[in-house]
Amino acid sequence: MVVRRKLVLPELFPQPKNLVTLEGMSELSNDIRLVTSNVLPLQRKAIRSILTDAGVKVVANKKRYIVDARVEDASEFDLSKVPEASQKEYYEFKVVGSEVFIRAPYQEGTVWAAQTLASIFKRNQSGAELPNLLIKDWPDIPSRGIFVENKWGPDRMTMGDWYQAIDTLSSVKMNIMGIGLYGCWGSCRFEGPDKPTEFLNVPIVDREDLYTPHHLEWYSPEDDEWKVDNYASYISQNNMLADVVNYGQERGVTVVPYVNSFGHNTYFPRVMPELSAKNADGTPTGVGYCITSPEVRAFIESFYSSIIERYYPKGIEYFHMQMDEVWPDHPWPDEPKKSGDPWCQCPACAKQAKEKNIQDYVIWLVGMLVEKGVQKVVMWNDQMTRHMDAFDAKFVKRLEKAGLKDKLIIDWWWYSNKELNDTTRVRVGKKHGVEGWVSPMTCYYNWHTYDYRIPNIELMLNMCHEEGGIGAVSYAVHDPSHLDHEALLAGFAWEGVKEKRDAILKRWAIARFNDGAAKFKSAQELLLKAATTPFYSTCLNYTYTYVGGGDFPRQYPGEALDKLLAQPEDANVVEKLKLAAATAKEADDLYIELLEQEGLDDFATRSLKSLRGEATRIKALATAFAWLVETKKALAENPTVKKSFATECQKIQDDFIEALRIIEVNKPSWVVPASLQALSSLLAFLQQFQDQLVEFGGKKKANQLHWGLLPKQEEQEQ
Repeated sequence: MVVRRKLVLPELFPQPKNLVTLEGMSELSNDIRLVTSNVLPLQRKAIRSILTDAGVKVVANKKRYIVDARVEDASEFDLSKVPEASQKEYYEFKVVGSEVFIRAPYQEGTVWAAQTLASIFKRNQSGAELPNLLIKDWPDIPSRGIFVENKWGPDRMTMGDWYQAIDTLSSVKMNIMGIGLYGCWGSCRFEGPDKPTEFLNVPIVDREDLYTPHHLEWYSPEDDEWKVDNYASYISQNNMLADVVNYGQERGVTVVPYVNSFGHNTYFPRVMPELSAKNADGTPTGVGYCITSPEVRAFIESFYSSIIERYYPKGIEYFHMQMDEVWPDHPWPDEPKKSGDPWCQCPACAKQAKEKNIQDYVIWLVGMLVEKGVQKVVMWNDQMTRHMDAFDAKFVKRLEKAGLKDKLIIDWWWYSNKELNDTTRVRVGKKHGVEGWVSPMTCYYNWHTYDYRIPNIELMLNMCHEEGGIGAVSYAVHDPSHLDHEALLAGFAWEGVKEKRDAILKRWAIARFNDGAAKFKSAQELLLKAATTPFYSTCLNYTYTYVGGGDFPRQYPGEALDKLLAQPEDANVVEKLKLAAATAKEADDLYIELLEQEGLDDFATRSLKSLRGEATRIKALATAFAWLVETKKALAENPTVKKSFATECQKIQDDFIEALRIIEVNKPSWVVPASLQALSSLLAFLQQFQDQLVEFGGKKKANQLHWGLLPKQEEQEQ
């Protein structure tokens, strides 16, 4: 057959490296016979299930419509243009009439070929004609994916939710999903003023008493009741990690454990004070570890070994030990203002500089993990390169002497949309011969706001390509609202950086939304405009759940209103908030129209629904705060509490509850409780505020109104 021309098919995402047309047109059927040769059972199962999910029926008696997948010896392929690190994911793919031929030198390539074939079948089902094709394809960056941090949402994901997340990554040829197994943020008290934020997502062997219970309260419009849930992390409670790891292997996605090893550490040192960093007088700080202590090292070795043995019996490729942000924190539930220092002052730790202590600890930790069978140990860069000068030639020499230099990967994270950081560069590690990943941000804060990081992804992926990075694994939680962010990372990582972000996102939108791609782009622009409208971010509840410099608990919405009312008159706060609400509604209207479009797959539907939740949240908060600002200003000018205020407040409440309902039925189920809790605090205030407005209606009692949510006992007394 004669090669005619190179081709770009937007429906194939990421776009294959080398795609050319052959003479003639394809004739594909949704009923096929699948033939496999030397394809292992795991990958054979993946091929079948990926095609089935794409609407293809695999039958035994087809003679004409055949998909023939084979793994052949690498010597049968011309891999001269394929980087060695990418060769295990290489595949060749040919469509000739009614037959499809898949060839790969390694098992992994057959899974990515199946994902490409699934996209072709979806195109075929839409009625589009397709010429005969020849594809040769491989990734630019060997490790590609997201890290799902232990936060609200991931802690409530069921087995099906994790499988769905893996399917989403695999569909755009990402091969890494990190899962946060332990991490703490003591100064954040989102669950309540006496609840440091702490997540332990795996059980500790022989220590059933060690777990991190969580507490969420929210109003459910669907059930018309306030919900209270005290629960343990689902993945820990049901010990699901082994099944998630196995499913990832089937779909070509390596599940990587992420375990905080020093910073972000309040739970273990508080409940096991013998492990804690110590003050000079020997008392535990409740933060960090005494990293010179044999007892600490014995605990960590036992803990990490149990993860490897229980969940990776077939071997483990990566273990991410994190090691970021070794900072003071607030570990004590009943003393939220009391800070603890993670840097131990015991005689052994005080004997040498912090830099030397952390270098010794890292070398021990990497060596211990390698002894346990870990092929590559990954570590965040920031503590050793930004917060101290501990990553230097002497440290790398010590790694080399210990035989660990080629076992360590430095993970360079930076989340700015505007510029890179000079101490956060792959080249800093490459200069010393240490390989690097990059970590942009693809989705975070989804329990309280829409967070846009598209420019950050482009900055970090460009840097990764230019400086020789071998991995791009974002810092994230997973939410379909940010599938465009995940897709951009996938596109840059697989295809390279020859195109700008807008071109990649346009192709992804066509692949996902067909004729609705332009409308989706318009909706996204409106959502971003709404989320970044001045003063909207001041209204967000989560901001005020952190231990701050003043009184704690902080007053909400009172503190936010004070900030808004402190703005100069010409800042037009109310007008800006109303603009945010109106713009969010425009975005939501477009998402509704897109959801009515025929032919959307599950990925597209979930994305649009979750984005509806994001737009609705902006509209609800901005509308409520615009009214509260107007009302408080009016009461400052005239202390008489007008009776009409109570009627207006009821309307605001009714609209707010309807917004909660839209969020409840559209956001992913795992993040709904946290999302609604962040909003329900304002609903509770509005209900309390209306009672006051009714009580004081017609009276000059503006000075007796409370602008923060009263504790239940105090509210009853009022």
